[in-house]
Amino acid sequence: MAAYLTDSQRRITRALRELTDEAGYPPSIREIAEVVALSASTVVYHLQALEHRGLVTHAPHRSRSYQVRR
Repeated sequence: MAAYLTDSQRRITRALRELTDEAGYPPSIREIAEVVALSASTVVYHLQALEHRGLVTHAPHRSRSYQVRR
């Protein structure tokens, strides 16, 4: 993982990977927010920044579609 990520972004990508591995499908925004102890809107903000950097993918208009690029 890139060194330029904030602590929150690192926690979000780690939670995204772990929750996806556990369940077999991507978590909801609220599930991620609960694990990293941030608001859902803050998680969305960071996920959009991660997507812009190419570290996370997302299918528009689909719930549970954020995934960390491997």
